[in-house]
Amino acid sequence: MSDVLVASATETSRTDASLPTRWGDFRISVFRFDGTEVVALSRGELDGAESVLVRLHSECLTGDVLGSLRCDCGDQLRTSLAMIGTAERGVLLYLDHEGRGIGLFNKVRAYGLQDEGLDTVDANIELGLPVDARDYSAAASVLQELGVRSVRLITNNPAKILGLEMHGVEVVERVPIETIPNEVNAPYLRAKASRMGHLLSDLPDPRRIEDATIPADRPLVTVHYAQTLDGRIASRTGDSRWVSGEGSLRLSHELRAAHDAVLVGIGTVLADDPKLTVRLVPGASPVRVVVDSRLRIPLNANVLAEDARTIVATTSLASEERAAAIRARGADVLRVKADVDGHVDLRELLAELRRDGIRGLLIEGGRGIITAALREHVVDRLTICIAPKVIGEGIAAVGELHIDKLCDAMTFERSGFIASGGDVVFYGEPAVRD
Repeated sequence: MSDVLVASATETSRTDASLPTRWGDFRISVFRFDGTEVVALSRGELDGAESVLVRLHSECLTGDVLGSLRCDCGDQLRTSLAMIGTAERGVLLYLDHEGRGIGLFNKVRAYGLQDEGLDTVDANIELGLPVDARDYSAAASVLQELGVRSVRLITNNPAKILGLEMHGVEVVERVPIETIPNEVNAPYLRAKASRMGHLLSDLPDPRRIEDATIPADRPLVTVHYAQTLDGRIASRTGDSRWVSGEGSLRLSHELRAAHDAVLVGIGTVLADDPKLTVRLVPGASPVRVVVDSRLRIPLNANVLAEDARTIVATTSLASEERAAAIRARGADVLRVKADVDGHVDLRELLAELRRDGIRGLLIEGGRGIITAALREHVVDRLTICIAPKVIGEGIAAVGELHIDKLCDAMTFERSGFIASGGDVVFYGEPAVRD
């Protein structure tokens, strides 16, 4: 049945259809009453069921559709759809609350004031508008029409919990939903937390490098990689494309844009032939550093293309003839001392890169380089995208760290997990040992 009239205090029109999406199969329902339209994406049996996973999502053209970096709305929408799409039952209500209820025209007026230095709260006040004009009576009515009586609400905003409960919908649990901030929306998120009471953690932005955090003798080092639930960065055949989803891939490009250089081992170049450039987000590509103790890098490798500067770090074990061929391709060859195993000495390489002006270095792999960086205690920040996949036998992200007792395990401070689409992102800073 496509259109149904539902009996209530006022006449309500409702229309329904199936809606398959990349996040799962939903039922889309549009409710129209009192001049308001509410869109509901639902799945599973809702009527009389135990508490239902619910997201009240305020419409945001700029974030949801246009990909604006000024807010976290688009990321929250996609994350919520992924969460509900894997739940036994759930509902996402898409509400006509553009600009926290002030409308698109006024929201863009407020953006103009934010461009001049006001935060999201003061901009609304300057325009004589409410800070938050949203009303959740329509949302509560729709949930009741769907048969939902109690919810597990996906939100960081206590006002949404109060708004539902005021209209007879019990909220039995708050399910946090956080995204990793970017340099544009970080002030906006701080204002939501400090001035509007949103419940947000204080995780640092891994895409931001503060001068005070950069060591004097080496770059600040961020290790970033994607792995499966069982800790594999590639299958047993070496296949690693693509471990994680679109959101995680975008994060890797944002991290590249935020660092002066990106470093990988020769094994990554031979297996994946990456470009290591910034393509999915605005920003300049970093200097590319390849650790290659015997100069095995193919002369047609993508990292030798003229997209960005490339440094190939090697040792005295490599021939000068091979080094000359690599220089002819436009790359710099940097010779550093070898460690006891004949590999590039990582600490000396980092010192050389710091002298070359590299302040922030992103390590993307592979296993040998990640392991060496952790073992040498030169990692300042660790960012891992964890995909909901299990492959069994494969290439582990981290190798031998010579840790025999759990009490000696590497631990992390200022750490936490954030949902990113269907993936989970871990951020942590290795704890300093006494």
